[in-house]
Amino acid sequence: MPINSEALLEKLRQWIGRKIYLHHEVNPGGYFRNGKATLFDVHVKGDQIYRVYLELDQQQSIIQVDGLTHMMLSEELVVISSFDHVDRLARTLEISTSPFSI
Repeated sequence: MPINSEALLEKLRQWIGRKIYLHHEVNPGGYFRNGKATLFDVHVKGDQIYRVYLELDQQQSIIQVDGLTHMMLSEELVVISSFDHVDRLARTLEISTSPFSI
């Protein structure tokens, strides 16, 4: 579904102060899985195309992903992504309260 910034912020803010696991993928060319950190703050900026910025570990680290257009929210998982002109995954940021399978 298209990103709803208010719903996305509400969900992610529930996890502030908790350990989270991150999966970040950029196609072609980049992949990071099972990064573990404590969520400190969340920022979502944009209109139709969004930037998500996570402050981690008491502001000791950050991750920012831009060009995001779609989201999926569930109890323990948030998936934020975008697709290229032929509907292939272009980038994704997945945030979970549990480790991802390898």
